[in-house]
Formats: sequence, C-alpha cells, structure tokens
Amino acid sequence: MHRQTILMALAAVLVAGNALAQATPPTTQKPAAPTPAAPAPQVPFPADSKIAFVDLQTVVSASALGRAGSSQLEALSKRLEGELVALQTKLKDAQSKQQSQSQLLSEVAAAQLAKDIDRLTRELTFKQQEAQSEIQAMQADLLSDFEKKVVPIMEAMAKEKGLYALFNVADSGAVYFNPGLNLSPELVKRVDAQFPEKK
Repeated sequence: MHRQTILMALAAVLVAGNALAQATPPTTQKPAAPTPAAPAPQVPFPADSKIAFVDLQTVVSASALGRAGSSQLEALSKRLEGELVALQTKLKDAQSKQQSQSQLLSEVAAAQLAKDIDRLTRELTFKQQEAQSEIQAMQADLLSDFEKKVVPIMEAMAKEKGLYALFNVADSGAVYFNPGLNLSPELVKRVDAQFPEKK
C-alpha cells in the first residue's frame, strides 16, 4: 500500500471535516429530526472473485482509528491557528499604531515601533513555517501508525479471501465495479475490532 495514498485519504477526511465545520452556519432554530435512512443492503462478496476494492477514505472516516488520528490533527491545527492569529493581531495593531500615530510619536518611539513591526513580521513568518512543519510531522506519524496497523489487516483479509489483488478504489481508475467487491465495510469492522475507540 502506498504511503501517499493513505496520507491523501487521511488529509481528505480532515479537509472535508474542516470545510464542513466552516460551511455550517450556526442555527438559532432547533432543526427537525432527520428521518433515518435505511442502510443500503450489503451486496455479498462474489465467492469466485479474485480481486476486490477498499475505499481508504471511508476506512479513515468510519474507523475509530482513523477518526482518532483526524481528531489529533484537527486539534493541532486549531491550536497552531490560534497562535498564528494572535501574532497576526499583534502585528496589525502595531502597523495601525504606526499609521495612525506616526505624527504624534517621538523619533525614538517611532524607531522602536518600526523595530517591533519588523520583529513581529519575522516571528510570524517563522511561526508559519514552524506550524507547517509540525503539521507535516504529525501527518507523517499518523500515516506511519495507520499504515502499520491497517496494512496487515488488509493483507490478512486478502489472503483469507484468496484474492490476487486488493485495490484502493480512488487509485484504481475503475469506472464501474460490482458493489460486492467493496470490502471497505468489512475492513472497518476488522480495524475497529483490533483498535477500538478509546474511552
């Protein structure tokens, strides 16, 4: 299994979660209770098939292991974003003061304010680079952990079913496949059985 494929699946789930959180406006009314949709009937796996598919994005978003990793990454992103916003606010305040009070400040105070703005600009640039590195390091750690835990489960499932190949549907290029070939729900159950949600 390619590390990039698993990383893209993790990233896609996190980005989708962040986009949903930002796109959902706060509601003042109590929403109507949604009517529970009947679960789609699971099409049985064809006994004579030698290939199958999994959707890694589904496995990441539906499994306790994937959700835990996404939550960790989201928490780190929010913390770092808060730190960056605080620095940006300080910088904007200093720049506003420089523009609005330039005529009122003494030469020494104006020079000190210019130094502060320069320092805050450098600090913000450094913090942005540091935040990006920290997020990439956590993504790599989560990817490695997910891969170590899930790939052996996929391999065991493929061997158990006598498969010649197990594809990630996102990378397969398939235009159509029999729904019974999708082993994602079974993989999620197996991952959850080995790595249940921590309480």
